[in-house]
Amino acid sequence: MDTCQFTYIRKDDDLKQTALGVEQPWDVLCVKLGREGPGLPDGTHYFTISPEGPELFAVDANGNNVYYHDEGKWYRYITACDIHFGAMDDTGMGCPPRALAATESSP
Repeated sequence: MDTCQFTYIRKDDDLKQTALGVEQPWDVLCVKLGREGPGLPDGTHYFTISPEGPELFAVDANGNNVYYHDEGKWYRYITACDIHFGAMDDTGMGCPPRALAATESSP
């Protein structure tokens, strides 16, 4: 399963955050997360599995810019850096769920 990780500065409190996502088709993300509108043109879309970061993000075709999706539109992360692509073992279970933050607990 293809992955992407990037670091950014959160605008609410200026804290550095790192997000990790697994590649997913845009139409799957739309259903899973209730999104509307087109995917990022020529972009690769990711479902965030780390506790930090947006629910989803996309990276442009050249791999240099990261975008978040809000109210049907794409916006570039100005502070995105350290963009890394990789892969994780696909155990045949499909897309992993999003990790919970240390202060959260599952129901």
